[in-house]
Amino acid sequence: MIEIRNICKSYGSLEVLRDVSLEVGRGEIVAIVGPSGAGKTTLLQIVGSLDRPDSGEVTYDGEPITSMSDKALARFRNVNIGFIFQFHELLPEFTALENAALPAMIAGKSRRKAMDAARELLETLGLGERLRHRPSELSGGEKQRVAIARALVNAPRIVLADEPTGSLDSHNRREIHEIISRLCATRGQTFLIVTHDDSLASIAHRVVRMEDGRITSITVPRQGPVVENESEDSLP
Repeated sequence: MIEIRNICKSYGSLEVLRDVSLEVGRGEIVAIVGPSGAGKTTLLQIVGSLDRPDSGEVTYDGEPITSMSDKALARFRNVNIGFIFQFHELLPEFTALENAALPAMIAGKSRRKAMDAARELLETLGLGERLRHRPSELSGGEKQRVAIARALVNAPRIVLADEPTGSLDSHNRREIHEIISRLCATRGQTFLIVTHDDSLASIAHRVVRMEDGRITSITVPRQGPVVENESEDSLP
């Protein structure tokens, strides 16, 4: 579904990505691991159209995005890509429901349709009783569930996650691991995840290791993702 071809990126004299190529299949969980400064987040930002490479190309289902105008990229990003960040980045003045619905309203859906889509996702993620709560009234794990709902509300082709469990305790980390696995299994959702969390990487179909701006290995974890055919109602 996504082809990353010969991506290079430098900031001044600092070479961050060096001829990086990778393919991500539909319905696949791919984890990117490696030491700080390896280029993981920069690669994620380029795949997510938040930054442009110096050379190389990123295509979605054969559609190149690296040559799009900024306006076209913004439209493409809103509809096709969901983002999950380490610190959830929720707007403090909005409720969980409003935060999750925002990308759908930005995409042009009516407020009612956006709210309905967000409500369904939040209920699926176990937050049906927390819809009207603001971020300050939610736990860390609940905030990250809202961020996942926000990332999924436009039914994007791919969800890009940058250290999505980095700020969570072990209990909440396990819950987010389970949610990601089951979203992949029940919805066929694609995830590209940058992480230092070995247990999160273990649920991926493939683990891509980066060092010094290059991909040095691609492995398949023994554990692999959860693939049971369970209903979405079974999500924690």
